[in-house]
Amino acid sequence: MHIPPPAGAGRPLLVHGTVEAWAALADGHGDHPDDAERLRALRDDRTRARFRASRLLIRTTLGALCGRTPDQIRLDRTALGRPYAPGLPELDFSLSHTGPLLAVAVLRGGRVGVDAERPGRRMSVLEHRMCTPHERAELDARGLHGADRDAELLRLWTLKEAYAKALGTGLRHPPRTFGLDVADPAGRPVPRDGAGAPLTGRLTASTHLLGGALVSVVAARPRRQPTRFEPDSSR
Repeated sequence: MHIPPPAGAGRPLLVHGTVEAWAALADGHGDHPDDAERLRALRDDRTRARFRASRLLIRTTLGALCGRTPDQIRLDRTALGRPYAPGLPELDFSLSHTGPLLAVAVLRGGRVGVDAERPGRRMSVLEHRMCTPHERAELDARGLHGADRDAELLRLWTLKEAYAKALGTGLRHPPRTFGLDVADPAGRPVPRDGAGAPLTGRLTASTHLLGGALVSVVAARPRRQPTRFEPDSSR
């Protein structure tokens, strides 16, 4: 599936079967009826604008993948606050934002998480809260200091945030308690499918610079490929 990128992006939005779409905040589109209650609870204009834009981006992306218009896509949240589409159980998606940039990643038949952060943050002050001892030792072994260390820590942070979103468990697994390196003694929690079974298959991760932000996507897939998703021809 190819979704045309914004002008000047110059890269395909399909990576290893995971659709990654991004956009900027914009005005001028209508609200979906399902969002009315949530919008009433948001008092800040910018927060409302971001919420509207994020829901439109999700619905547009999911609709493009399954042959439906955005207004035909229903969205809901799990008890832990993770968004999902009740009518599209084969598709898992994740959303992140930083400043005016919004990013959504979609995966069929697995679990996916995305996180977006602005480069240039001073991450060393968070190192003890986000890194396992193995990760800190690796950074030391590579001789990373100052801005180089901050850049690598930010990349690791976005990957861990994306992985936590793929797990769908919120902050139950603080970033310092698990490592993404298979050699890390800390280990890592296992993503599970919709029925609660562990996804012990392939794990892929990628990091990109999109729209001036660092965007990481982590996808967990089962060993056996899921059935092909077919568009709903009745709509």
